[in-house]
Amino acid sequence: MRTHSEIAKPMTRDVCLNTSRDSGRSRARLARSLTTYKKVVDISKKYGVSQSDLLSVKIKIKRQEDFLKYSYIRNNITGQTFSLSDCLISSNHNARRYYAEIQTRIDALTREAQKADLVPVFLTITLPSEFHQYKQDRKGNLIANPKFNGTMPAEAVKILTKMWGKIRQDRSLKELCKSQRMYYRVNEPHKDGTPHTHILLFIPQDRIERIEKAFKRLYNPETNKFVKDIENAKSYIMKYINKTLPKSKENMSLDDEYLNAWYIKNRISRFCSSRSTAPIYLYRLVSHRYSLYGLTQVRKSGALQVLATIDTDKIMEIWDDGEPLYFRNENIELHLAGQCAA
Repeated sequence: MRTHSEIAKPMTRDVCLNTSRDSGRSRARLARSLTTYKKVVDISKKYGVSQSDLLSVKIKIKRQEDFLKYSYIRNNITGQTFSLSDCLISSNHNARRYYAEIQTRIDALTREAQKADLVPVFLTITLPSEFHQYKQDRKGNLIANPKFNGTMPAEAVKILTKMWGKIRQDRSLKELCKSQRMYYRVNEPHKDGTPHTHILLFIPQDRIERIEKAFKRLYNPETNKFVKDIENAKSYIMKYINKTLPKSKENMSLDDEYLNAWYIKNRISRFCSSRSTAPIYLYRLVSHRYSLYGLTQVRKSGALQVLATIDTDKIMEIWDDGEPLYFRNENIELHLAGQCAA
């Protein structure tokens, strides 16, 4: 047993050094634990979207909804008013109408392809490992990827577009005329938020083998897929479209909310397509009269006349073989929330 004097004895220099080392080790352990905690927090993001990002997106959408709700169009002759929220079609506002419009676009594109005797193939293009912020360990858990080059999703989508451009510029596909190569493209995130792209491509039957060979030459076949012998092209692509439009569902899960926030946060377009059908902005003006497929046929026949202003390119009139389909109403006033614009 130590005496009272031994207990009260001041620390020697060696004891002070040991205490200092112990303190240094504690700080190092704390720093390591904080670093580990930070990694866990980052990895816990869904699609690279944090809880703070999700909240920010929800606030943004709510502000847009309020603006559209309290902004309206007024007909100065009849006095009728229409809220902008009832007129707008988008993936975040009137999502079900937007979904129905996407179905119409897929249907028109598929019918156009069938009419041209084209067959579908399905391509999936992904980015190399260095574009992924996280990777999977042996247990399937996401861990930090030391090879990550720092590319953010919006820039990564541009790189995917360039990658898609490689096969489009290859002679196997470029030699075909535009009416022999139709496509619809969907952008989608991996679980870590890195984007990849799916393309439903319609081409002549006798070109499949050559284009498949070019695809495997241009892209790594282990991570990029070329699928043929597709029985129902419309159902095949709609499976991916359904995933990217969660707001069109009856009920959104938390995972759906994060997925939707990924598109908004990174300002990424969900879809794009070849110009194989009539423009969607034209279809919206005459959808009361034509289906998109029907409008495409009328437009191809040369019977459609579209009159627009020279300076603003604003559509004023649409005629079909001498029959009026649309007139811009100049008696309309647009009232925006907080201000008024004629």
